[in-house]
Amino acid sequence: GEMMNVLRLLLLLASAASAAGTMHSPDRRRRLDGHLAAAPTATETLARQGKMMDLMAAKQPKRKPPRFLRFAYSACGLATTATWFTVVRTTIRSNQPLGAMMPTPQHCLFARMSALSAVPLIVSCYASLASASAKDSWDQLSSSICMRLNLALATAGVGSALWVAFAPLLTQIPNSIPLVSHQSYSGLMRAGLMGSYASAAALSAAVWASSLPPHVRTKPLSWPGRVADGVARSLVSLGPASADDPVNVKYALLSTSFLVLTATALGPFPLAVVPSWTGRRLSRAFPAWTLLAAGTSLSLKEATENGKLLADATCRTLSKGLAGFGAVYLSAKAGAVFLDPSFPVHYGIVKMVPAAQLAASIMIGLTLRPDSRD
Repeated sequence: GEMMNVLRLLLLLASAASAAGTMHSPDRRRRLDGHLAAAPTATETLARQGKMMDLMAAKQPKRKPPRFLRFAYSACGLATTATWFTVVRTTIRSNQPLGAMMPTPQHCLFARMSALSAVPLIVSCYASLASASAKDSWDQLSSSICMRLNLALATAGVGSALWVAFAPLLTQIPNSIPLVSHQSYSGLMRAGLMGSYASAAALSAAVWASSLPPHVRTKPLSWPGRVADGVARSLVSLGPASADDPVNVKYALLSTSFLVLTATALGPFPLAVVPSWTGRRLSRAFPAWTLLAAGTSLSLKEATENGKLLADATCRTLSKGLAGFGAVYLSAKAGAVFLDPSFPVHYGIVKMVPAAQLAASIMIGLTLRPDSRD
């Protein structure tokens, strides 16, 4: 900081004065053999002073994450999970809107189960960041994995808060006059849901900014460009480094598939229903979590290529969360097809795109493949 600059200036002035003194005064130091010892030159003196400054800088303590950060991540993880559960419970039910009844209890059960498949992934991401924030330095939080997770969680939080705000529009039943929607929050419920998502997003964004290199951290106007560069770099590296490595191929396919599913869910119906199978109720809210799954898969792909997938605790946690996502998701789909008496009659939008539904299930099934190469 400024103190180091002042100290460096004082040392340079002292070294200059010392060098000048050697030029104007006799050197009376003698070696044991009686000959005069060679006086250090100004260049040598400056080099020694530089080494001293480097040693002093190296001895300065590293920046440590605040102690409360671990608990903040844990709290935000619990709040995000509870908020998503509340959204799912209050949106997928009978009389939402009034008169819209679920055809069978199984229909409601498996629709909720499909949406809640995101919970294992959410928990694993926040658990990984909470563990990283408990370290003695920012090194772990500054890694590409943690920075990507923070960006993905910040984006998911902002997107989810916007969904709550515009739920009446995003869940509108077509051709309904006046406006009839599956969901419309108001009052304290609306404020609480939006506040929970926004707080989690703010935490992830703040930690991401604090994890940047010092020369970038002080230039916020350069942050959007840095994010854009990172996204572009990720997109061009979606392919596997080795097509002969089945685990590398697995995560490369998952990264691409989750990005496609995110784009699909934000597009027009009936394709928008593909990832979630929740009709117009939560199809626009689910992309927040497929985007998080895409970021997680990309991080695991890079860890596979770097040989850290099985050795790194963070990667193992994320891999388990992604597998949990796939297990719950596929169980919900199997239950809907084989255990719900209302299938396929009351799955009107879903049965309009059977090929896309089958392809999505096959690709998400890759999450259940073990990370071993055997």
